[in-house]
Amino acid sequence: MRKRVSFFFCATLLLPVMAIGANDKLMVCDDVADPMTLDPGKEFSEKNHTICQQIFDGLLRFNPEGQMEPALAVSWNRIDPTRMRFKLRQGVTFHNGEPFNAEAVKFTIERLLAPKTGFPGRAFIASISHAEIVDDNAVDIVTRFPDALLLNRLAALVLILPPRYIKEKGDSFFAENPIGTGAFMFKKWEKGREIALPANPNYWMKGYPRVNELIFKFIPQKDQLDALFSGKIHLLTDLPGDQILTVVKRPGFTVMKKPAFCAGTFVLKMSSGPLNNLDVRKALNYALDKRALISYDLLGNGRPIATFSMPGEAGHNPSLRPYEFDLKKARQLLGKAGYPGGFTLKMLAKPSMERTTKIIAAQFKKLGVNLDITVAPDAAIIGEFASGKYDMGVGDCVDPMVHSYFVQSIALHSKSPYSLSGFPGFDAKLEDVASTVDDKLFLEKAQAIDKYIYDNALSIFTYQKFAVCGLRENLRFEPAVTRMPYFYAAHFIGP
Repeated sequence: MRKRVSFFFCATLLLPVMAIGANDKLMVCDDVADPMTLDPGKEFSEKNHTICQQIFDGLLRFNPEGQMEPALAVSWNRIDPTRMRFKLRQGVTFHNGEPFNAEAVKFTIERLLAPKTGFPGRAFIASISHAEIVDDNAVDIVTRFPDALLLNRLAALVLILPPRYIKEKGDSFFAENPIGTGAFMFKKWEKGREIALPANPNYWMKGYPRVNELIFKFIPQKDQLDALFSGKIHLLTDLPGDQILTVVKRPGFTVMKKPAFCAGTFVLKMSSGPLNNLDVRKALNYALDKRALISYDLLGNGRPIATFSMPGEAGHNPSLRPYEFDLKKARQLLGKAGYPGGFTLKMLAKPSMERTTKIIAAQFKKLGVNLDITVAPDAAIIGEFASGKYDMGVGDCVDPMVHSYFVQSIALHSKSPYSLSGFPGFDAKLEDVASTVDDKLFLEKAQAIDKYIYDNALSIFTYQKFAVCGLRENLRFEPAVTRMPYFYAAHFIGP
């Protein structure tokens, strides 16, 4: 049996806090369009979740470097293989004064697991059976099997909700008028323009947040740089590579870069057609010039990876090396597989990867493989995956769980909404990793499945993206490796 206990606080809690810039508003552009909802039980996307986690807290969270730290839980330990007990932070209230307690945790877990809620990320917390109240300040979370990734699931996906408020107001009202325990409170949502979140004066982290209001602005990409330079925003979280030099040269502005747990991720239909053949899958990997792709697509702001996993991410196998670019070898493998003249593949792409797919299509054409590309908006992408029309799909996939398991599940598990076929036996292998609670064996199995994915070329492996931000020089902000930052510590210095 493994026991995990955490009593630490993030370092900022242990240091005196100066209320520098306490009267400032922080204006951020993190997306081009409004989120679908402000109900954490109805969303499952990077940009949507970033907004929600400013309003709500989880039991745990990840700091900017991806290390787990306490939030609404102050400690936790494994009681038995399927039961973990959480001691809760006392004296915390929701923004409307409703008390945070074990009942709120139980309500949240039940709501997220209920099929009628429609939580899009339900499959990733389905290991949880239920929550049991120990007393007002302690709760047990019981899993269906020993779950080595329970803490990662909770930190990444579970934000605690106010039971009384939701029961009184209903789901529809709550989705546009959210109440949480987070560093910022909801004030207004001007559709197509902005969401305004004033500081929570009673936040449990004393001295935080360090700005008096956080405003998310929704601005078309072509107008974002002008908005930064004109003062309409202070921070642009997704700065295109071709705009970096422009920002660096502008007095009063700067650029921040950080490797993020975000990969260009291919999903393959391996149940039939050319991609059913291992030699074909390997040929496509050898035909992909990753360094040229990074240069032209990301303008250098990325690095090649051997599988889906990335350095620093739990479960990453550091012994694996990326497939080399070798067009001669790729042609030999394609001929061996019985496709010397090549073939055509129907490809589905998210809008964020449209440029990427065009570059990859040009590279694959040299191998005789043509890509028939369809670009579908995020709102329609899951339906398109389910249509059965495509041989492959591609998107940029972040890892909110800070473990290679997440992207592996998204791309390869047969029950993933983004899966095109799954791979025989893979589901059982992945679930075996998740259910191994012995630390040493867990690491061995996680790295072994990473190698299995590599050896069987279960995807076309591309790159790890860097988070690149453009911001005012006097703003202090740290990007998150998950690309989903908290803003409670962001602040301005000087005028």
